[in-house]
Amino acid sequence: MIYQQRFVRMHRNYAQRLLQAQEEERAWVAREVHDDALQRIALIQRDFASVREIPPALSPPQDHRVTAVQAEMDDLSVVLRSLAHRLHPALIEKGGLRVALEALCVEMERTFGLTIERRLPDRVAPIEPARALAIYRIAQESLRNVATHSGARAATLELAQTDAQTELAVSDAGSGFDARTRRPSDGLGLIGMRERAHLAAGSLTITSRPSQGTTVRAVFPMLPPEGE
Repeated sequence: MIYQQRFVRMHRNYAQRLLQAQEEERAWVAREVHDDALQRIALIQRDFASVREIPPALSPPQDHRVTAVQAEMDDLSVVLRSLAHRLHPALIEKGGLRVALEALCVEMERTFGLTIERRLPDRVAPIEPARALAIYRIAQESLRNVATHSGARAATLELAQTDAQTELAVSDAGSGFDARTRRPSDGLGLIGMRERAHLAAGSLTITSRPSQGTTVRAVFPMLPPEGE
């Protein structure tokens, strides 16, 4: 029994360190994209703008080409900002979990063509950062699964809070699956969601049946205020 408990603790500590290392690596890449790549694009854009001011004036074909390249650079900036946010959702730190989830839904709608119904409270009580990140990552993976596996074109994301707990639910009316049976396509996504919930002292359940959609539900107890 003692060895089993020790093994469980070792597994939990290892998984926690692994997830922390992954988030740190993602944060580093996101900062590099934002602070280096995007800044270089901004400088290139400024150089393009200055080219138009150097005489003689550009010919119509040249002007058209410069305009096209500038448009491509604008699109690239949007893609890189989206990538940086996906790698490390800084909005959680700056605007809170509600703002980050809203931005996630907008991104998923734009990227995958989903229609996402948001059911978010007007105000979200402060949540410990690691737990807020776990909720965000579970929502992100759940919506990605809807887009890539369910066949549904719509989903619902709901966040609810009481004095006792915070609950996230992502559901769709897609193809569903037998949640009791492990599928080869499950991969690390579902395992990662369960692990994140577990390490953040929460629980995760997946309810699904063939042709009847899927609901991913994650529940996290509220931490007592410091000092209690």
